[in-house]
Amino acid sequence: MVQNTPHNNVIYPANVASLQRAWTYRTGDAIESSPIVVSGVVYTGSRDHHLYALDARTGKKLWSYRTGGAIYATPTVVNDVVYIGSFDTTLYALEARTGTLLWSYTTGNAIESSPAIADGVVYVGSTDHTLYALNADTGDRLWSFASSAGIQSSPAVAEGIVYVGSWDHNVYALDATTGARIWCYTTGDRISSSPAVAEGIVYIGSQDHLLYALDAGTGEKLWSYQTGKIVLSSPSVANGMIFIGSHQGALLALDARTGSKRWSFTSGGAIDSSPLIADEVIYVGSQNRSIYALAALTGEKLWSYTIGAIVSSPTVANGMLYASSQDGNVYAFVSELLWSYTTGGSIESSPAVADGVVYVGSQNHRVYALDVLSGEELWNYITGDGVFSSPIVVDETVYIGSQDHTIYALAASTGGRLWSYKTGGRILSSPAVAFGMVFVGSQDHRIYAFDVNSGEVLWSYITGGPVDSSPAVTESAIYVGSQDHKLYALDAYEGVERWSYETGGAIQSSPTVAEGIVYVGSRDHLLYALDAITGELLWTYRAGDYIDSTPAVANGIVYVGSHDHRLYALDARTGEEYWDYTTGGIIDSSPTVAEGIVYFGSQDHTIYALSAQAGEKVWSHITAGGIVSSPAVANGVVYVGSNDHTLYAFNQRYFWSEELGKGVA
Repeated sequence: MVQNTPHNNVIYPANVASLQRAWTYRTGDAIESSPIVVSGVVYTGSRDHHLYALDARTGKKLWSYRTGGAIYATPTVVNDVVYIGSFDTTLYALEARTGTLLWSYTTGNAIESSPAIADGVVYVGSTDHTLYALNADTGDRLWSFASSAGIQSSPAVAEGIVYVGSWDHNVYALDATTGARIWCYTTGDRISSSPAVAEGIVYIGSQDHLLYALDAGTGEKLWSYQTGKIVLSSPSVANGMIFIGSHQGALLALDARTGSKRWSFTSGGAIDSSPLIADEVIYVGSQNRSIYALAALTGEKLWSYTIGAIVSSPTVANGMLYASSQDGNVYAFVSELLWSYTTGGSIESSPAVADGVVYVGSQNHRVYALDVLSGEELWNYITGDGVFSSPIVVDETVYIGSQDHTIYALAASTGGRLWSYKTGGRILSSPAVAFGMVFVGSQDHRIYAFDVNSGEVLWSYITGGPVDSSPAVTESAIYVGSQDHKLYALDAYEGVERWSYETGGAIQSSPTVAEGIVYVGSRDHLLYALDAITGELLWTYRAGDYIDSTPAVANGIVYVGSHDHRLYALDARTGEEYWDYTTGGIIDSSPTVAEGIVYFGSQDHTIYALSAQAGEKVWSHITAGGIVSSPAVANGVVYVGSNDHTLYAFNQRYFWSEELGKGVA
């Protein structure tokens, strides 16, 4: 069995406890092969003789390849080729996208060893006592090395040397080019464990109950550790520690240099699974039918899930955990909440994401910059009042308004103020940036245009009421609503009115422009669709209460929320209703559409994810406060603020799995 140590995943000690099953895929027999994930595909073998390729997001089978025997080995994928050994004595090379056979090589007995690939060579052991080196492109044998017994151990290649264990009790170090023996070390029993090589040391377990640390160059024993029972698990090394399971039922964490025990975790069954370390979390399976997530530094149990007996090794990729079980299933788990960050005030500002940073305002007068992966605060900037306005980030500058009457331009990397301008009223409007200008409304009844670099006022336009609506920009025009009941279309360069349209109520909603149509809501309960050039009314739709939510348009459908607690989906051309969804509170939050899902918040404290086509609920999460903030979706993460003072980051893969259902054979 083999394992890896991926980096920059979105499962951490802080959120691993919220892992939930996303999908399962049932094969025709027990699985001892470990899943691996490459380019969005899960590959794993089964004792039903098949190698499977599954969509990593949904669990849907992409293809399968039938060999002549059970598959215990773990596949290896390199350069779009899957290499896998079978109990039918054969190593197969398959095209990764289709499962088409490229070549095969037959040994003299069953293959349980997982192949290693380095420098165009495939190394694999066979229970015919032989380690083979094959050309990765053709399958031609380059050399072979005969031990005195079967080789179940999977080889490791480092610095031009191949390391492998054998049932003849020996660990071998072979020249990777020629197969010549460099050294061997004899343990007290058979070796099924696969070696791990790190910083000049080879770590390997033996059925003599010992874990060994050997000098990679000479084979000299540096130390050994008595585990208490046979060791079939393969070691993993990370951060100066080595982790290995034992038939004693314990996962051990040892100092990699000295072999002294740091901690141990006892499960209720033998641990033959090889541990995986990812972002300070260790994942390992047990024959007590559970998979565990432990804190790497302390061994504290963070999470567990009961499936079937597990001898394979789990893997983590793209924010999901994958495991296979002897119950015949492949399992995928995903964490709903990635992280949350609590400020000192309500968050009604909508977050913006740029270059690995999420920016948001809070009613505690501050603008925050947080790391997208961890939620760690990078900086905050204090304004003179609550920040309802939503930031926009352009050319490494954050533009945002405050209720202290001021619009700010801040350096995105440091939060340093580049310029600011104080208007005559509170700013709830969110700025828009285009044509080298920043546009924003103010409660002083004006719409402003500023130079992006200097903050100089280029023009302002006076409406008949406060402007809380955020401007929308298209071509050379800007569109914005006012509490004087009017929607305005202004020339972006001069601020001259092109047209205006009077509704029957104040306009808090921000306009959206798509396909030559301007959509905007009004407190007269109507959603308006106007010709963007002329302002001519095309259609209206009546909701049951105010429409302060900003409409979103995707795939010919307009989505908008109302104070009547409903989210509506309307035909963008005709205004005909497709569906509506009722929540438990007012909807001021503006919907966001991504990957076929509509995200929005409600004053019932809940963020919702609905199927964009059918309006069916895919997922929801209840916070401790009403949600006015509009969700932002970026790189598989959904960000939203709540009046409970918290910014939340949710894993979008969780919603995909909920929407798309379970993988089935």
